[in-house]
Order: sequence, then C-alpha cells, then structure tokens
Amino acid sequence: MKKRITGILLGLVMLYTPGCASHESNASNQQSQEVPGINIAITSEGKADLLDATSYDSAMALYGAVYEPLVEYGEKGIFKPGLAESWEILEGGKKYVFHLKKGMKFSDGSDVNAEAVRFTIERAKYKNPSTTLQTLMNLEKIEAVDELTVEMYFSEVSNQVLAELCQTRPLRVMSPHSVAGQDITGEFKQAIGSGPFIVKDSTAEHTVLEPNPYFNQGNPVSYQVTFQMIEDGSSRTLALKSGEIDIVGGTLSNITDMDIDVLKSDQSYQVHEFPGTMSHFLAFNPDNKLLNSPVRKAIELAINKAALSNKELTGLFQPNVQYVTDGNQEASVYDVNKARRLLESEGYTENKDGYYENENGGLVFDLVIQTAEFPEWKEKAELIESDLKKAGVKINISIQDRESYYDVLWNTKKYDLIFYRTYTDALLPYSFLNSLYHNTNEAHGVLTNDSKLTQLLDDFGQTADAGQQQTIFDAIFKRISEEALAIPIEYKNEQFVTSRKIAQFQYSGLSDAPIDFKALMVE
Repeated sequence: MKKRITGILLGLVMLYTPGCASHESNASNQQSQEVPGINIAITSEGKADLLDATSYDSAMALYGAVYEPLVEYGEKGIFKPGLAESWEILEGGKKYVFHLKKGMKFSDGSDVNAEAVRFTIERAKYKNPSTTLQTLMNLEKIEAVDELTVEMYFSEVSNQVLAELCQTRPLRVMSPHSVAGQDITGEFKQAIGSGPFIVKDSTAEHTVLEPNPYFNQGNPVSYQVTFQMIEDGSSRTLALKSGEIDIVGGTLSNITDMDIDVLKSDQSYQVHEFPGTMSHFLAFNPDNKLLNSPVRKAIELAINKAALSNKELTGLFQPNVQYVTDGNQEASVYDVNKARRLLESEGYTENKDGYYENENGGLVFDLVIQTAEFPEWKEKAELIESDLKKAGVKINISIQDRESYYDVLWNTKKYDLIFYRTYTDALLPYSFLNSLYHNTNEAHGVLTNDSKLTQLLDDFGQTADAGQQQTIFDAIFKRISEEALAIPIEYKNEQFVTSRKIAQFQYSGLSDAPIDFKALMVE
C-alpha cells in the first residue's frame, strides 16, 4: 500500500480545490459548474473501482458518500426513514413491507424504485454466500409489488433486518445499471447510487468525488470531496496543520487524544465531539489453552481501567447501546493481589524473573495491535503491559501494519491477546457478537469458544418479543462478564477536527458514515 507523499498531496489539493464559484441546483447544468473542494483523511486506499454497494471491497467512507440506505439509524433501536418513507413488520418478523419515497433518482438519472431494491438485495445475497446477516441468510424471496412497494419474506423470525439495512454495506441501494447486463450476477462496472456524490477519479492515494446532481431530489451538495489515504495518525495531524486536509477524526481517520487536546487550543481548527457507540477492547485467542476463564479473569483484575480511560468502563458495551441498562453490565474492580491469588489457585508459581508458570508453560503472551486506524493503542498497550507485569504475566507487544493486523485477526490467528473495536450503532450488540462470538457447526467463534453464549445468541435471533429480547441480553452481558470474554479499554466518542474551510459540521449519527454531507457547509 502506497504512503502519502506531501508534495504530491499538495499538488492534488491545488488541482482539486478550485476557487468558490456560483452554484445552481438545476440538475441539467450542475456538473458543468465549478464547486469548491474539501479534503478528508481516511486510513486506507479507497478502491473506488470496486465500489459495488453489495461488496466489502472499498473503503468504508465511500459507501456512505455514494449510496443511500432504505432506513437510517436513530439510536438504541430507533430507525428513521431513508429511501423508504415507511415500513411494516408482519407475521412476527417474517415479512417486511417497504414503501419508497417518490421522486428519488440515481446519479445516472434513473429512478430509485422497487425493482432497484429487489436487484440490490438479490445481488447481495448472491455475492455473500457465507454471510451472517439475517436479511440475506433468512431471505426466501423479495418482490417488487409495484413501483414503490417492496415485500421481503423470510424463512424464520428476522429481528435485525432494519438494523442491517441502515448500515454502509452491503445493503445500500444501487442502480441495476451499475453492473453488466443489469443482472444480479453481472460484472460490476461503476458505482451508481442516489447518495450525495459520484466517483470522479481514483488512485491508490486519493478518491475524488463530485456532486450527484440528482441527490436530495435535485438539490445537490455544493462542493466536491477528495478522500486522501494517510495511513499514519501523526501524518494525519500534520496534514491538517499544513492545510492539506480539512477533516480528520472518527472512524474515517482517528488521531490521538493528545493531538486533539493540542488542537483544541488552536483557533485555526474546530474540534467537534459527539456521543459514540464504539468500544475498544482486549480479546483473547480461543485456541490458546492457557487463556482459560480463571486466567482471563486474573488478567482483567490486574488491568487498571481508570488509567486507560476517563470514563467508567462497566462492561464491553457503552451505556447508550441497545439493551444495556444501569445494572446489567458488571464492572470488575482493579485488584492485583486478587489476580495473583487467582493465578496461584490455578497452580501457577512465580519463577526467578517474577512471572507465573506451571508445567504447561509460562504466562507469556503476544499482544497484537495496530496504530494506523487507532494510534492511541500503543500507549494503552504499554499501560497494560506494565499492569500485567505486576501480576506476574509477561506481555510482548507486536505492532502490525493495518493489512497485517487484519490478516492476523481473521486468517493466521497468530496472537494471544489482541486489541479490537466493536461495531457501531445498530450493529450493536447482536450483530457484532453474532459475527465474532458465535460458534458454528464448522468452527468456534472468531474471538471465543463458548457454547452457552452461542445458545443465548441463537435464542435472541429467534425472538420477536421485546421483553424476551431484553431478558436474553441481560444473560448475554452476564456471561461475557463472568467469563471475561472481552475486557473494555475505552468507550469512544466521535471526535473530529476541521479546518477553517469547514463552516458547518454535523455528525450523521452513523459511525461508519459519520459526515452529514447534506448539512456540511464549505467556506
């Protein structure tokens, strides 16, 4: 993956940031008008040539900029109209009916209609055969009843459909004209969505997007965007200070809390902070037999969470996540002596170097992290290394580049401990846990092997009653706590820093597509 070169980037900014020009919203001449440009940092290559709405192949930020969802995320299980103005859930969660807004168009001028929705869902099902999404896994059929009405039928209760439809991928609506032959199996040709932007140009370093003249029923945004790939957190801060970047932060391009604190005191920038739903946490390799329940619990007891965060970390999930209540997540109390006693009760004795061991080996573990997306992880890892040393547990920190980190997490599994982040918003808590903590017939979960937790997740997925759902999640949270299946290290807010060029910035409410481009104003 290519790294940013300042001189080239400055040239790109000059090339794609023309002076302010008059703007007319008429769709027939919008693209001929010059518009101001802004530059947004992202952590990975855009890969706009692969921006199929039903895929996972491009940078997350691009999906939200080009495609729109049927429904939008509110908070704690509340959903708002998107391309669908209303919907009904029938037959106990086995049938969904969506009524589309009138007058919505894709960027090629074609109508956003029921047939386009049917095409998108069927293509997503075809392209993602191993998915855990209920919308695709349980789908029996989808019908375009008329121009603006779509009916979806499911083989079993599917209580996550709205949550899945509002996310950035793989269910945002695309035009059938995006693929060869308008066939669900056709080769992807170009990204045609109804969102605020159209892909204008893309390289390994940047993706330039211009306004979609048909967006918002012919009331497009008045600026273009360049998403600039900058892998290193410190480089992102420097790019902001040099004027090469106008927006950093959030899941798009985190910078350290220390850098944000410095920028708060500089009147050249504005810091924006919004409540978030993401948690950062420490996870364990389920294939490491030394990391059994008592050892995991001892590790949690030995970590001083108050030094990791200025928030009280009561459990894996933030308080504003659905199903979390004041009392259903238990906080462990920092107690190094209790941690040592627990390890000794498991037969471990201290060796001459001050670390615990038994006949099966020493408590020496590799902790894998990355700093491209989460630059603050290095400092947190060092604090945990110091804490666990006091408890007789040795930690070796391994900092991987972004690509290698994800290869370790999903493929090679060459880690003992690993930092990861929860999903966000409507994908919490069920979809996140189901994708990483659920055992299948073929393999255990990515981050655990716990049959009781798997059964609870299965029970939830079959339940339409809200009261029963809450009861099940009370038990799920208790299980995660009792077994120390994940140790929270931070509850993240959504923080962004903007240059003077940004006159108005508003959070969209969706972490993976965080910028409300409709509300964004550019000087």
